[in-house]
Amino acid sequence: MSDLKRYLVPWMDQVKPYDTEDLLIAWSRPELKRMMINENPLPPSEKIIQAIVEAAKMGHRYPDSGPRIRAKIAKRYDLGPENVYISHGSSEIIDMIMRLFVTPGDEVVLPNPTFSLYGIRARAVGGKVVAVDMTPDLQYDIPAMLRAITPRTKVIIICTPNNPTGDFIPDDDLMKIVELGIPTLIDEAYLEYHPEHESKASLVRKYNHILVAHTFSKAYGLAGIRAGYVLADEQLIQYLRKIQIPWNISLLSLAAADAALDEEEELKRKAAYNNAGVEYVCKELSKIPGVKPYYSQGNYVLIDATDAGVTGKAIVEYVFEKDGIMLKHFAPLHGREGFFRISLGTHEENSLCVQSIKRFFANRKKEEKK
Repeated sequence: MSDLKRYLVPWMDQVKPYDTEDLLIAWSRPELKRMMINENPLPPSEKIIQAIVEAAKMGHRYPDSGPRIRAKIAKRYDLGPENVYISHGSSEIIDMIMRLFVTPGDEVVLPNPTFSLYGIRARAVGGKVVAVDMTPDLQYDIPAMLRAITPRTKVIIICTPNNPTGDFIPDDDLMKIVELGIPTLIDEAYLEYHPEHESKASLVRKYNHILVAHTFSKAYGLAGIRAGYVLADEQLIQYLRKIQIPWNISLLSLAAADAALDEEEELKRKAAYNNAGVEYVCKELSKIPGVKPYYSQGNYVLIDATDAGVTGKAIVEYVFEKDGIMLKHFAPLHGREGFFRISLGTHEENSLCVQSIKRFFANRKKEEKK
């Protein structure tokens, strides 16, 4: 047997893969409520399904680079097609940015907590993750992020609205990061839930180091189809093309994304459905003493139950064991261990989840009285 470690890059044993164990469980048990991974509970429209079927008829042909959809996206942001790169979801963009800018020992500055894939892909290329804790009220700590910048900082990550905290970064704070001139990913994966907030796409016309990423996985509800895009200066797009895998997005994904862009009313319907769920969950859980839901601009709600004297893990385990509801708990932050996140489901699933959490606290109260 060969000693593989002789040939591996030296840092690979320190890299942890993105954890998809919860999806294996969910797919093997369809009766479970999938409220753990920020999926859209509403399925694709018939128009999108038909577009996929038609594209499948040409499945024996390689896809092109999506000139039609790139032109359509560019027009939305008053950019040119040369400013648009179509990707295999926005996850591919995250990976490409790390491969493009980060060498072993280079640093990637990002907030904590945020989407874990940023750090995972940075470490996969030997980068050092510099995670800057958010403020106690879960806002970007911009002074701390600015202090974290060193000559080795190669990439800065701004997720807005941030997952899992749910809030947008203020424009003034964002510009303090942008003006540094360091390659910065502005991830707008959840922006379509609140289109009244203007995209930061216009920044790419002035700043050649800014990348603005979008996905069709969230508000559009195409997570399993895999499509996304990034907006950037033409030169930066060309650099991305140098490292892309050919035919990175399938004919089926291109067709689905193209069709989705034409369904503005469907997108509004899905966003309104989600936002009603956010309102409901926040309203109901805020009635429980010691439980604080953070209002979210995305399709999830982060909750802190620390002041109720329980851990987020305990709640997540209870609702799974008792009611088959899959949620996600988070590592402690600022000494608080009560964080967990609900990914919004159908209205029925949201109600079942809220009632399960309320039963957890009701049972706990009964136990305390014994």
